Amino acid sequence: MATYAKGFKKEQEHTLLLKVIVGLIILVLVVVGIAYLSDALTNLGDYDDYSDQHITTYGTILTQKDDQAVQLQNYVVYFYNADQDDCIAMQKEVLRIAAKLNKDAEVIFFVDLDAITEDTAASDAFLDAIGKTQTFLGLSPMLISVADGVFNTAYSDDATILDVLHQVEAGNYTPFE
Repeated sequence: MATYAKGFKKEQEHTLLLKVIVGLIILVLVVVGIAYLSDALTNLGDYDDYSDQHITTYGTILTQKDDQAVQLQNYVVYFYNADQDDCIAMQKEVLRIAAKLNKDAEVIFFVDLDAITEDTAASDAFLDAIGKTQTFLGLSPMLISVADGVFNTAYSDDATILDVLHQVEAGNYTPFE
């Protein structure tokens, strides 16, 4: 390298290119590290972390009570199958919303369709109450809303379920107003 009168050394092109490549590699590693840490810090866990909001019998789905044994008037029930791809894909967003909704009061409950072991008479009574057939229980994920203490609506489309949950989270779900 040549030294100039002012003391600066002239860098060769390949040295400058090497520094740029190393800089880009470091930048990519930092971005990936931040993304990983962000994901790790916002991991909301698993459905099992909300075991106190899990409903285990069909007969109690439409009659949820608060800590003082007073029947809740407005809440949603999210039905899932832990091994079903759509439920797995929605899990993080559903649990994020659940963490916010249940911070002050119980607003969302969960039903693990694999964990309910009641006979078909119990499920038939529940399905009759909401005007659905047995095939509805095969549509996981699904969501029902209870407004003013009575069944309101059932949803089985992933995008609609998330939309309804976002509305409940924002406080502008019309049946709850």
